[in-house]
Amino acid sequence: MSSDRVMTLGAWPRPADMPERLAVEVAGWASLSRSPSGGAFYSQPGEPWRSPEEGCLRAATVWNRAVEGEETPRFPTDAPLPPRCDWAIARWTAGVWALVTGDQDDPRVVRERRKDRVDRLVASRRWTRSDLEVLQALLGSDALARSSLLATDPGRERSLKSLTALRLVQIVTTEDSETPDAARRILGQVGGNAGDSGADAAVWLDEDAQAIAAEVVAWQAKRHARAENRQGRHAQAREQEEDVKASIAMAVRNVFPAMPAEVAASAAARLAPSVAKLGRRPGTQGIVDAVVEIRLERWRQAIASDPEVEARLLAMQARGANGRVRKRFRDQRAAERVEAEIRDWRGDLEPVTSHRLGG
Repeated sequence: MSSDRVMTLGAWPRPADMPERLAVEVAGWASLSRSPSGGAFYSQPGEPWRSPEEGCLRAATVWNRAVEGEETPRFPTDAPLPPRCDWAIARWTAGVWALVTGDQDDPRVVRERRKDRVDRLVASRRWTRSDLEVLQALLGSDALARSSLLATDPGRERSLKSLTALRLVQIVTTEDSETPDAARRILGQVGGNAGDSGADAAVWLDEDAQAIAAEVVAWQAKRHARAENRQGRHAQAREQEEDVKASIAMAVRNVFPAMPAEVAASAAARLAPSVAKLGRRPGTQGIVDAVVEIRLERWRQAIASDPEVEARLLAMQARGANGRVRKRFRDQRAAERVEAEIRDWRGDLEPVTSHRLGG
């Protein structure tokens, strides 16, 4: 028997607390069915939870269930269940369930199986806000009426269908012998059969689904908290970076009082990495060098479109001047523009220069 076969029993996920030995036996049944309310597994097709045939096998955790208003218990067994027996298999014989075998699994193994399913669920799908709201609402109650669950947000209906398809949520409109008491009470409020009246349905999480849903909700909360922390750290880092740039821009304007604000901001952006690395603001010469470098880059690209310079470059090309000569002429004209700019931006302050200008 492969491990994949035991992970699922027919169309249903294998209950995490079902012992391995019993899961292997149930997986080997020729026919496998389960009621809409979940719970037990049966070895016969049809609806054996309503009227099992002679010899039908049942694997379940609930036996001898007392129901209010009924004289005899449901799923009566021919003998008391042995101690340390969570799951048992019994055979329908002469109107009673004859115990065949029973077992209990290590709680640590049960937790590991549930964790494996949680890991698969969180890795295989995107959990929407509606998904999580539905799970949280169901975690806070034994069962809910579908109309009550969907009343606050019609968008939850899609999530409910999705969670039902994942076998996380149980939803029934008609009571059967496996239906939990909380769901029976909800169905009883609409005459015991919501399917006939179309009024409502009962929705709940079984024991496995409760543990899994709690883990999924907790995982999403941690994920959201990590995202907020990252955003907070990034926002703080951006704020600090902007403060540094603003401080540098102010220092640049102190060196060049008449400089336009956008040029000062460009110089601050160029100087910010070195300030962050060295941990101190640049000196006057460092600011001058950075400004000259930025403006030279700008004018080297723009000077060629100047009509006078463009005509001179074309004439040089016509005379056969090579590219290096034309580039040196262009760079000289760019340096002249930069020298004029920094002189104007200094205003009445003493002149400054940079080795990048040859000064």
